[in-house]
Amino acid sequence: MEQHEIVQRAWALTEAVEAAVGAQDWLKAAELAQARTPLVMAIEKNQSAEALAVIRRIQASIESMTGRAEAAQSLLGTGYRRAMDQAHAAGRYQQAARF
Repeated sequence: MEQHEIVQRAWALTEAVEAAVGAQDWLKAAELAQARTPLVMAIEKNQSAEALAVIRRIQASIESMTGRAEAAQSLLGTGYRRAMDQAHAAGRYQQAARF
C-alpha cells in the first residue's frame, strides 16, 4: 500500500472514531482506533506537505479524543460509584425494614 493511501485510510478511520465518540459509542471507537493503529505505525518519515497536514489532523484528533475518553471515563466512574452507594443503602434499608 502506498503512503498516500495509508494516510488517507488512517484519516478515514480517524473521522469514524470521532463519529463514534460523538455518539458515545466507546466500544466502536476503540475498535476503530485499533484498526487505525497499524496504519499510523506504517506511516513513513518522509511525506508530502499535504500528507503532513493530514497527519497533524490525525494527531490532534487522537489527543482530543483521548481527552474526551478520559472525561467520559471519569463521569461514568462517578455514576457507577453513586449507583453502587445507592444499591448498598437500599440493601441496608431492606435489612432494617425486616426487623
